[in-house]
Amino acid sequence: MSTTNTYIKRKPPKAVPVITYTGSADAIDISIADNFILNRTGAVDSATLAAPTNVSDDGREIWVRNGTTQANTITITEGLGGSGGGYTTLTMLAVVAANAVLRAYGGHWYLVGGYGITVS
Repeated sequence: MSTTNTYIKRKPPKAVPVITYTGSADAIDISIADNFILNRTGAVDSATLAAPTNVSDDGREIWVRNGTTQANTITITEGLGGSGGGYTTLTMLAVVAANAVLRAYGGHWYLVGGYGITVS
């Protein structure tokens, strides 16, 4: 029996646009990127995230990171999974490592991972 070793050449990392928000009430715009940083100093950024409106967004993931030691928030207009009045706010711990990964499906956002996030 003979074996053959196969080697796969690694590809260099692809540059990914990252949008940094520094306002007090930013609207996260998924039409321009998939990676976002909430980086307001001295006060909280109360960002908003509208529901994905295009069916082609199904399966799309976005990553929102905390860029400061503020307890920044993300308000999802229809709530996670379209729950309406509940589960609309993601609050980040006041640490730079806090982050949330959200996936679009069926016109709604679902939380698929993160660190230092409270959902209310």
